[in-house]
Amino acid sequence: MIRTFFSKLSSLTSVIICATAISACQTLPQSASTQKPATTGEIRSGTFNCGGKLFVRYNTQGKPQQFPGRFDWSQQNDKLEIQIYSPVGQTVARITEQPDQASLEQPGKPAILSASLDQLLEEVLRYPLPASGMKDWLQGNIKNTDGQIRQLNPEDQSLEQNGWKLRFASWYSAGKPKRIDISGYTEQAGEVIIQIVLDAED
Repeated sequence: MIRTFFSKLSSLTSVIICATAISACQTLPQSASTQKPATTGEIRSGTFNCGGKLFVRYNTQGKPQQFPGRFDWSQQNDKLEIQIYSPVGQTVARITEQPDQASLEQPGKPAILSASLDQLLEEVLRYPLPASGMKDWLQGNIKNTDGQIRQLNPEDQSLEQNGWKLRFASWYSAGKPKRIDISGYTEQAGEVIIQIVLDAED
């Protein structure tokens, strides 16, 4: 458990939020003509890698806080790995999730374990983060009310899911968002604003 997120884990906020921050997403090719709703397993199967910049604003004990950073996101079937970096490139944390366990590792510190990624992030940051949702959002997808996942059209649009407001502000191409703005309100952190700018593909 981290008591002072920014004093001891200043980059950890970006870490998990970044989880909101993903960059140039590389996913299995899918032509626009065949885009259609699919089950979560169909969308998330295979390999998906991306990275980028993230900027987070929130409140701690009524005082505004902010954190800039970078992250790398690697998803392979049912395994997820997130690397979080400080603005100067130092590794802040390594987060992994598998079907039965999530872990967070920091240089020189014992790993923190939890039953799920969302639970781990909430314990560390003291407020919820849409980590599960970001698995879809970073790929330009959202989950419908019936549980199916559909691909969004590459246009400036605003949506709401799971209590979070999403704005897909810009895109590289269909299925490859460039900038995603996420905002919400929690009792622990007040208004939370996360901006993710994904790297372009090589």
